[in-house]
Amino acid sequence: MAPFASPSLEAPADRSLAEARVRFIMHRGKRVLSIDYSNCDITLMKAVAEEGHRVIARELPNSVLTLNDVTGTGFDSESVEVLKAKVAANAPYVKRAAVIGISGLQRLIFEAVKLFTKRTIRAFSSRREALDYLVEE
Repeated sequence: MAPFASPSLEAPADRSLAEARVRFIMHRGKRVLSIDYSNCDITLMKAVAEEGHRVIARELPNSVLTLNDVTGTGFDSESVEVLKAKVAANAPYVKRAAVIGISGLQRLIFEAVKLFTKRTIRAFSSRREALDYLVEE
């Protein structure tokens, strides 16, 4: 009988999908980390959150501008816990954060995450508004 192996938290396919959803973009000459949670299921959302943290933690403290897109993503208690943990862990590195795509009950979850992490994260109705906020001095 083969020894029991504990399953990986994320499959290689999830990791590669997550890597494609976390990337630096340029806006008005400044680097912004775009983290795309849009239309994610719980498995992909967790992989994206982990990848986002991996990228952010390599940067200098108080230097990262983040744009988070949650359009069309549903959240359950597990995903909220994952987000709270990652948002808190990212705090030392993030200079300014914005989120787009919040609607309906997502607003309550967004407020709970902000309250738990004591982070200032602004919600915007458009990508352009969010990017302009992130790069303003």
